[in-house]
Amino acid sequence: MVTRKSSKSTKSKNLVDTSVVKALDPRDADTKYMGDEPLFLEESKNRNSDMIGAFNWYSRFYGRKEAKEMLIQYLDLSGNVGLAKVIRKVEESNLNNTMCWLARMTLRGFKLNEAEQKRLTDEINRLVLTVQKPEVKESATGKKAAVKKETNRPNVQEIMKEKAREAAGEIEGMYDDYVLAGAKASFNFKPVEMLSKYNVLPQHINILTDAWKSKRDEIEETIAGKDPQLVQGYSHYTKTQLKNILKFIDQFLSDFNSYVSVKKASKAPRKRKAIPVEKQVAKLKYLKSFKDAATKLDLTSLHPVKLHGSSEAWVYDTSKRKLHHYIADEYSKVFTVKGNTLIGFDKNASEIKTLRKPAEQLKEIMGSKPAARKYFKDIKAVATSPNGRFNDAMVILKAF
Repeated sequence: MVTRKSSKSTKSKNLVDTSVVKALDPRDADTKYMGDEPLFLEESKNRNSDMIGAFNWYSRFYGRKEAKEMLIQYLDLSGNVGLAKVIRKVEESNLNNTMCWLARMTLRGFKLNEAEQKRLTDEINRLVLTVQKPEVKESATGKKAAVKKETNRPNVQEIMKEKAREAAGEIEGMYDDYVLAGAKASFNFKPVEMLSKYNVLPQHINILTDAWKSKRDEIEETIAGKDPQLVQGYSHYTKTQLKNILKFIDQFLSDFNSYVSVKKASKAPRKRKAIPVEKQVAKLKYLKSFKDAATKLDLTSLHPVKLHGSSEAWVYDTSKRKLHHYIADEYSKVFTVKGNTLIGFDKNASEIKTLRKPAEQLKEIMGSKPAARKYFKDIKAVATSPNGRFNDAMVILKAF
């Protein structure tokens, strides 16, 4: 997350003067990597990234107790002293930390749009209702009867969303641990276990994926050197470390997708007519046979039905002389064909290599499984990660 600052001549209309709001000091070693408290003194082109970065910063260093104090300070400084007194009585378990972080950000110069301001106002009103005393009115018999207090209790969806946010915080901690360890090429973090622990629903995974995609875009922009502020903000990382972080994020995004697949698969499906495998793979493009006198190649493709449900596959792209090796990930266990794409493979374990002598090299690949894997590993060529998409020049050599 990058702190953005401007010159003194910058004009802005805030609820309070940001100069009277002292910056928070969490006194944590991680500030070396995550920086000081975000300060917003000018309009940013990457508003969403800055917002997500700020949320990550506050959630890393502070909990519900501090979040409550931030919201109270926001109300005090914006002239709502009466509301601030009411919020002091609110149980910490009723707080939505994200809204408290948002209130704090306004004190640091962040400009809310109409929708965000409404959400913050609605949240404060909700919290007020949780501490209001039941009204008393006189009944027909002349006795005073207590009117039941209307509570704005969160429904099941809100509870599950909160669980997703808590899981997101824990997974963000994995990212912090990875970065603190030096952002090495190898890592052993399993976000799926954390998602399972909090029983995150598939429809709430976007809470995580949206944030991580923004994080990925920020790293990509830094590597490309397009944004000087981002380059400066990530200057304490080497180019190799940034590429490792990008690989780390890609793996997590892949694991999020795998979790959704596994979660949906574990749910008792509705009784419906099974779709034949032939119909599921009907749109997959591939080359049935390939003959080339120059390279002495004579290949015949397997039918795509062999791919569906297998856990390892070898596919050769005849137009680019590239050999694709697919390995199923540990969550899906097997491949699934969807349209013209193979899904359910491990992006880190699966690789593509260019063949210099296709006839000789493919002959070795068509041997036993262990021999083929060892031979492919020893091929001296730059390995890249496949995206799973097929074309009409690709021959399916093996699937098992």
